[in-house]
Amino acid sequence: MAAQVRWSFDLMNYRVAQAVFFTLTLFGTATTSAQPSTTDQVRLLFTGDILLSRGVERELQHRRRSPWIACQRLFHDVDWVGGNFEGAIGPASQCVTSAGPCFAARESDVELLKNAGFRALTTENNHAGDLGSSGRKQSRLAFQHAGLLAVDFENSPQFIELAKFEIALVAITTIPAADGRVQEVPSEVVLEKLRLARLRANIVVVSIHWGNELVPWPSSTQRKQAAWLVEHGADLVLGHHPHVLQRPECIAGSPVFFSLGNHVFDQANPRTKEGLIADCRLRQGRLHCQGIRTQTSPGTSVPRVLSPGRDTTPDLAGCAPEIKKRSDN
Repeated sequence: MAAQVRWSFDLMNYRVAQAVFFTLTLFGTATTSAQPSTTDQVRLLFTGDILLSRGVERELQHRRRSPWIACQRLFHDVDWVGGNFEGAIGPASQCVTSAGPCFAARESDVELLKNAGFRALTTENNHAGDLGSSGRKQSRLAFQHAGLLAVDFENSPQFIELAKFEIALVAITTIPAADGRVQEVPSEVVLEKLRLARLRANIVVVSIHWGNELVPWPSSTQRKQAAWLVEHGADLVLGHHPHVLQRPECIAGSPVFFSLGNHVFDQANPRTKEGLIADCRLRQGRLHCQGIRTQTSPGTSVPRVLSPGRDTTPDLAGCAPEIKKRSDN
């Protein structure tokens, strides 16, 4: 755990933050290609972990169909879709020697994400460095060539403009990658990302890789980290890494999805075949989120949507943070 974070934010730090903010305004803004909403409501979906290597790659080569064939109608009915991509784009020969598996994915498969309806992928997790620094660069370029936004900690926050709203997306991993990259929560560097996001955005979304694999409940550390993130600007927290569902909760008035589980993955454990899509809507001045369950049958990595019109997350009822005015308004 990081040393206690300094809470002071003096004039010098503020001026530095302003300078970085204007740099991000010029070079770091991402505008989605989704059609602008014709109403005052914007709908966003966030999925769990996505794998395009190993067993998923073999299934793609064998079946020659998109893993999102059962999700495309849902995805194309909303304004924006994001998810968490596990791995790096490039040849397996570049794998960094480590104790864990290496998720090297083919660039040709990235187009499947675009065609399915995804607009952005968070790429800050324990497998993002599987191919080293060159793999991180290759992944960014591959997503860029496909018209997708890749969000890691280094380029966070990224700003997504939808209708009259600006959404900031910050990506964090507390689980070290193969190349050693990791962030600490709380920490001064994460705090600065949240401050920059808050300067401009109406809503701040944090995607975080944390917790323990295959454990269906959040740890005490996750709970403390979630409370800290919300306290310092996060309106919505999206958790990844356990590969199983962890029940979402309302923390200090903000939705926290501790773990969305797997979305497209090749694990065989029955619990890893259950996923959750965070279904969030910006309407009437507030952010409203619920969950859409997905199920993947044994022997496949293709998820299907279960009861998309029914709220499966009652703990989030009434958990609706206010859509804040931007600091530049």
